[in-house]
Amino acid sequence: MQRPLSVIVGLALAVLAVLGGSACSATAGQHDADRPVVPYSGSAAKLFDDAIDPAAVGLDYDKGYSPRADKSLRERSQTGDAVIRVRVATVTAKTDGPEKVYQLGLHAVEKLTGKNPPPADFTVQITKTSESLGIMKNFESRLVGYAFVAFVREFGSPNGERELHFHLAPDTKDVKTAVGDAMLLGELK
Repeated sequence: MQRPLSVIVGLALAVLAVLGGSACSATAGQHDADRPVVPYSGSAAKLFDDAIDPAAVGLDYDKGYSPRADKSLRERSQTGDAVIRVRVATVTAKTDGPEKVYQLGLHAVEKLTGKNPPPADFTVQITKTSESLGIMKNFESRLVGYAFVAFVREFGSPNGERELHFHLAPDTKDVKTAVGDAMLLGELK
């Protein structure tokens, strides 16, 4: 018995949807909590600076942001645990003495690269030491719904805990292309 083409196409799409959905949830949760991590210091701390790139929130007034020429983007892509597209789910401001600490609840939308992505929903912090404190004070809850490309890496803290540090870049085709180029360059080395 021959099946109509529409039934075959429908079955194929259903199989792809199931496989695609399971692949997305599997990659979002891959996280090896037993792997060794380095202390948060030196050049790695400068790369994963707990900051939001001003261009990511439309503050690149001179339009000078060029992801393909950004050496830090290349190095973040190659040394991070993962590069993922995220959407801001929550913004919480907590008072820590006279200063505010901002917590961004992020939801992973798509993994671009990396072997150790954080869970699908994770939280990062912006403290008074971050260059992005001004962005947080000005944008605060307006960031909910914003999409970014997140470069993330886990580090060891002085008290032996693990902490996730990050850098958020614009969620644009140029940034995604630059990440792909960086990974290809890293493989050629």
